[in-house]
Amino acid sequence: MNDLYTHAKPRSSRAARQRLKARRRKYRLRRVVALLVLLLLVALLYLGVRALVGWIGALQSAEPAQTADQPQVALPFTAEYYLNGADLDGDGQAERVAIGKVDGGKRQVAVVTGGSKLVGTPITLPDAPVAMQDLPRAKQVLVWAGSLPKQGEPAEVVVGTGKAVLASGGEPDLKAWKLDKSQGLVPVDYYALIAPLTPPEPTVIVVDKGLNLLWYYEAGELVQTARVATGKHVTGPLPTAENQKQNYLTPEGHFSVSVAQPGVKYWAGDIPAGDPRNPLGTRWLGFNAFAGDTGHVWAIHGTNDPEGRLGRWVTQGTIEMRNEEIEALYDRVKVGTPILIQRTTIPEG
Repeated sequence: MNDLYTHAKPRSSRAARQRLKARRRKYRLRRVVALLVLLLLVALLYLGVRALVGWIGALQSAEPAQTADQPQVALPFTAEYYLNGADLDGDGQAERVAIGKVDGGKRQVAVVTGGSKLVGTPITLPDAPVAMQDLPRAKQVLVWAGSLPKQGEPAEVVVGTGKAVLASGGEPDLKAWKLDKSQGLVPVDYYALIAPLTPPEPTVIVVDKGLNLLWYYEAGELVQTARVATGKHVTGPLPTAENQKQNYLTPEGHFSVSVAQPGVKYWAGDIPAGDPRNPLGTRWLGFNAFAGDTGHVWAIHGTNDPEGRLGRWVTQGTIEMRNEEIEALYDRVKVGTPILIQRTTIPEG
């Protein structure tokens, strides 16, 4: 028994020491693994913080996000949509026109560069259609189309032995702006930009009674543009000596200035020439509409109510202009100057 006991004890001690060593190795390995995990976590945390700081910095310095349909631009108003214009600054990107949302019956409009920066100062327009257009005398022009109030439906009336149609309303009030790389939107004369490039004669007054416009060319150059009012009758028989008192059609065709007077008396109201109440204005450029006409029935003349008449078909056949504009025209033309009256569009109700 003693021998058995004596030999068993050493074996038990060695096993215990081996188990102790194994546990120590395991503990050391665990500590190493834990340290490595801790170091890995610290590294990952460090890298994550650096990435977060960099992302925040990049976000703060970046320009607002843009989309192809509606770029996000720093504007003093809310844009509803954008219109593409021309490349003004040569950077390869077309400038755009931001059209604001309607607020109180009006819109704000502004030019934005390809780099999404506001150019110039926004303008405010009454709510009406706007579009970019190529016109005969300018390309990529912003055009705003207002409207004139209706005056009832067109009506058919008797003129002598024929029939005529009384128009209603008038031509839309159109305004235009060119895009400028430094000023943004610069107003231009829409009616001048749609004038024919080549006049029918070098020096001529052209009246388009469909558009209610007058252009005056001198030596082939356009020197004056004006909105006008023309006759109530947009279709019907030509004026004659027999029907002239009932005929309110502005004649169409080739004529010439036959009478030039600083003003004429308004006989219906017994208002003398030059009186501010005179509806015939301050100048009279008469023309003969038929054989025997003396140039005192049909004429280009002024008006004392431009806001209520210009752009409309409201006259008794004459052509009305603003007083200051007929005065400028009167100073340039002389008796014998050709007049061409045409109608490129048919007025609608």
